[in-house]
Amino acid sequence: MNFKTESLDNNKLTVNADFIELLKFNAIDSASGLWNIEGEAVKKILEQRGTERAFLNTPDGNKLEVYIKRYTKIPAKEKFKQAFSLKFRSFDALHEWNALCAFHNAGLDTMIPMAVADLGKGRTCNLTLGITDYVKAAELFKNFSPEDQSRKLALIEKIATIAGRMHAAGFAHQDFYLVHMFVRESEDDKIYLIDLQRLIMQKNLSKRWRVKDLGQLLFAARPYVSDMDIRHFREIYCSHAGEKFYRDNSLIKAITAKADKITARDARKGREK
Repeated sequence: MNFKTESLDNNKLTVNADFIELLKFNAIDSASGLWNIEGEAVKKILEQRGTERAFLNTPDGNKLEVYIKRYTKIPAKEKFKQAFSLKFRSFDALHEWNALCAFHNAGLDTMIPMAVADLGKGRTCNLTLGITDYVKAAELFKNFSPEDQSRKLALIEKIATIAGRMHAAGFAHQDFYLVHMFVRESEDDKIYLIDLQRLIMQKNLSKRWRVKDLGQLLFAARPYVSDMDIRHFREIYCSHAGEKFYRDNSLIKAITAKADKITARDARKGREK
């Protein structure tokens, strides 16, 4: 899906053309207007990035759920920590906007981007349409009973398809956990992958990013899946990402080692608490 866009406020604000009238109806026609949307905080793990849920008024008198994510300049201390740990990439709202658009262009389901703004001095923000009436994949797998096996298997196939197509397109999520997969039961368990703010986009995706994504997913899914489920996932994944990966034992070992490392770290943090 390709989105048509319009630029406002001397190119500081870019708007998905499908929503330009709605934003103007809510007096959002500038970068500062987007930044100043009032909402309720839902996530702020990092000081320089926070997400709020807000509601826009619609011409018919209803409310539309949206999410505003604001980025501020990364402090020098944080940049030093990133360099020390060999993490040289930094991300902002503009990157996330591009990631969302690229995901849609590749036919992958995620949040719908509405607008993005660059206010200068490291301040950027983006607005996305809320996904409603969903269940997190993590909750579904946690609560599946033996009678749900066919639905569980279908969900595994859908996740494997997303992973394979995503990697084939040169994308890596970096937070590829079940909690970031929103499942809409009203759409036959269609999965929307959220939180693309750190999406890696490469022409040919390197092995390290495949390992990171699939190791995270294996860690998250391990309590709920069997060896047979994992083999089935592998077959579906490889049918989209490339059959060569099915025979790559070094990749399988690296993914397992990554999941083991996350498991050990998670247990260590649990003991520290």
